Amino acid sequence: MEQKNDQRRFIRFDMTENVRALDRMGHDIGRVEKVGGGGMQIRLSDAVRTDQYARGSQMEISIVEPGDVRSSFKVEVRVLEGRILGVEFLN
Repeated sequence: MEQKNDQRRFIRFDMTENVRALDRMGHDIGRVEKVGGGGMQIRLSDAVRTDQYARGSQMEISIVEPGDVRSSFKVEVRVLEGRILGVEFLN
C-alpha cells in the first residue's frame, strides 16, 4: 500500500547533536538530520558523489553519535533530493 507524502508510518525526530553517517569503508558521508523508526535522512557532505546512491540500492551505514557511540544498519536508498539522502532500515 502506497502512502501519501504527508502520511508517515513512523514519526521523524530532528537530530540536534552532530551525528555522523559513515559508509562501509569508514568514510564520513554526512550528517544525520532526521531519524525515525523506519529510516533516516542524511545531509551528504560536499565531497560525497551522489551518483552512488541510486534508489533501491542497499548498503551498510554506521552511525557515530557524540562520545563515539557507534551503531551499524543495513539500509536501502529510498530518495535522493539534491544533497539529502533518505534511507530505510532493513534490519
